[in-house]
Amino acid sequence: MYKCSAKAQLVIDQVIERCRLDTQTENTWNGKSGKYMMIPGRENADGKATGVVHKYQPDGSHKLCGSYKILADGNITRFTGLSKADWNNFMNTAEKLYQQSLQPADVQKPATAKQAV
Repeated sequence: MYKCSAKAQLVIDQVIERCRLDTQTENTWNGKSGKYMMIPGRENADGKATGVVHKYQPDGSHKLCGSYKILADGNITRFTGLSKADWNNFMNTAEKLYQQSLQPADVQKPATAKQAV
């Protein structure tokens, strides 16, 4: 498993979910101008997630077309093949999930138990 900060991982999880919806894989999605594949790079000591992006060619092969960088705080600074709207959606969803994970368990679950008489 690729190691990065919790916030960066939550963003990666959003991208993986997009891939699953588009292509039933964990690293390939359909973008505006074609089909893309992300390949994780080396782990970074500062918690950021980085890697390269390949674009599928008409003959079925793929070529390097760019890269991605997700900072340790969950901000996407570069992600070839995904729109800015996708970036914002993934970052916002990841931040909400991160904030929910910080909530104590008793605050997350509303009290529904009835007292016995």
